[in-house]
Amino acid sequence: MSNSPWSNESAGSKNSGGSRTRPGRLIEIITVVLLAVATVGSAWSAYQVSKWNGVETDEARASAVLRIESSREYALATQKVSYDAATVAQYASAAAGGNQDLQDFLRATLVRPGFVPIFESWEAQLAAGQTPTNLLADEEYLGEIFAASDALDAEAGQASLRGEEAGANADDYIQLTLFFASALFFAGITASFNNRLPRIVLLLASATILAFAGALMGGYPIA
Repeated sequence: MSNSPWSNESAGSKNSGGSRTRPGRLIEIITVVLLAVATVGSAWSAYQVSKWNGVETDEARASAVLRIESSREYALATQKVSYDAATVAQYASAAAGGNQDLQDFLRATLVRPGFVPIFESWEAQLAAGQTPTNLLADEEYLGEIFAASDALDAEAGQASLRGEEAGANADDYIQLTLFFASALFFAGITASFNNRLPRIVLLLASATILAFAGALMGGYPIA
């Protein structure tokens, strides 16, 4: 019975069938792995797009609020400059008229506390026979008056830059999502082919795209 030609043919057929299925199973395993990696990569990229878009929105909102506050501080600083200029004009008029009581009154009641050091510096310059610095040309005075506005404006600019960077990061992850989707597509259509060669080519294409996408993702920031 063991020498029967039918028995040998059957055994050969089984061995041949087993040898044909091993590469097919390996291809199936590789396909499953690539599909899993591409799916996780696509989901992660989409999640990062959502997070970075949120950061961009938050930074844009913060920038807008800071610019509003900067404008308010600028208007307040402008009012202070106008007030100081009017006070100086009244004091100069009183000094020109020799009205010491009015000068003392203006100095005690109308001069802003923050303006007192500059005011005293002007008095010292006048006593020394020097011409005081023009109020609108005094960089130290103007820098102090507009410091809050300038600081808020700088913060608004930084927030705007952070928003732009977040938008660029979101765009990068959108591109990454397309790469993962392409890899997912190539790996997914391998089941449509019975011939081994096109399946291998598609898997190689999928693996190459995944490797490229993985290299890109390694250099992208995480929100």
